[in-house]
Amino acid sequence: MSLGWIILIIVVIVLAILFRGAGSLLPVGKEQRMSITEIELVGFRLLPPCAFSHRIAGKVINRSTEHTLMEMALEITLLDYADGNIIEQRDKVIWLDVPPGQARDIVEYVDLSSTRQPFGTIPWRYRIIYAKGR
Repeated sequence: MSLGWIILIIVVIVLAILFRGAGSLLPVGKEQRMSITEIELVGFRLLPPCAFSHRIAGKVINRSTEHTLMEMALEITLLDYADGNIIEQRDKVIWLDVPPGQARDIVEYVDLSSTRQPFGTIPWRYRIIYAKGR
């Protein structure tokens, strides 16, 4: 690969990172913490590894009557079959736009180093760490 192609790839990556973060600089209203009891996760499942990454999928329901859910963080924990010990634990921030009283189906990639799936599924659990809205 020539030096020109490498420089082009680096520039594209840097621009993608800058533009992705630029959305958070726009004035969209006052952001505030939401109670995690206002968020309901339904049918969440860990999908098989795909291109060195797992995916989580499910429905996010915003039970708040006042705030649009804009961001939430999940703690995702993979467990060992034999003894239930923790194999891996990751935090995943998910950006959303779920108005009060509405729901959204999501599929999000989660970088997990474990690709073990001897019986088709990995024992796992999740919990909401925080939620932010406006």
